[in-house]
Amino acid sequence: MNIENLTGLEKPIMKLFETVGEYIGVVGNHIFEFDAAKIRRIGQAEADVEKQKIISRAEGQEMAVEILGRAKKRFALEQYNKQINLENILVKTKDDLNGKTVSEDPVEKDWTMRFLDVAQNISREELQAILAKILSGEIQKPGRFSFKTLEIIKYLSKTDLEKLQKFIALSSRDGFFRFGGVSQAEMMRKYDLDFTDFVRLSDLGLFNQSLHLSVSFDIKCNMPAMTNIGKEIFAISLEKGAKKLDISCSLFSTAGQEIYSLLLDDAKNEKLKVYIEDFIKYIESQGCKIQKIKFKG
Repeated sequence: MNIENLTGLEKPIMKLFETVGEYIGVVGNHIFEFDAAKIRRIGQAEADVEKQKIISRAEGQEMAVEILGRAKKRFALEQYNKQINLENILVKTKDDLNGKTVSEDPVEKDWTMRFLDVAQNISREELQAILAKILSGEIQKPGRFSFKTLEIIKYLSKTDLEKLQKFIALSSRDGFFRFGGVSQAEMMRKYDLDFTDFVRLSDLGLFNQSLHLSVSFDIKCNMPAMTNIGKEIFAISLEKGAKKLDISCSLFSTAGQEIYSLLLDDAKNEKLKVYIEDFIKYIESQGCKIQKIKFKG
């Protein structure tokens, strides 16, 4: 790698190169421009042509050493697909970094190597988009995303991701508030959630597995407590005096909070309005005032 060959790059893109360049064999500014259209073409028609060439060469070798030939073909195709996965993610990372401010601190090499190990094996577009945001966020502020988060991404199925987004749409940054004097399973059903999904997401490491946890708000008349439900921001206060308000909560793990920050903007649940109405009623029943102050659009 010759970093002097990379001229005219903006600082975020230069840091992206410095973070991953030596691990993926990128040389030269013209290559590191990451032409998204080209990557898409490679992922479709050109990928099929190149794969067939690899297969044809490997099949010729099979005539001499059949088993070795099949192994070579499989290895070549695996490496080809891994490279395409990485390049797709790097294209998305480059786009996400556009116009962002990045820290002078370097990304840890161990973190980068773990990230690339995970990323090269992810072909699903929705997970590639998440990984691109993770790499972008880590470049902007090293230490933002944990090794645990990278491990969890590997095991998120399409269904897991859909279920998680439904929870996130109704959750605060701390987790999913529980109220109403009914069982957790019964409450979840009311808001189009499923307790078995919660257990599955907990097993993956996204929620704390204990069911007996709460969030405490120390409310004072001149300093309301702030919280959110999805993208809705609320202030909880009293007219006078002070009060400690405890709300039962299925808390996100550290990794869950990190992934929450990535998915919140696109998370949806059709029961959001009903949930917020019930949440407001519960807070008011505890002798507090609650006011919506902001919507994150």
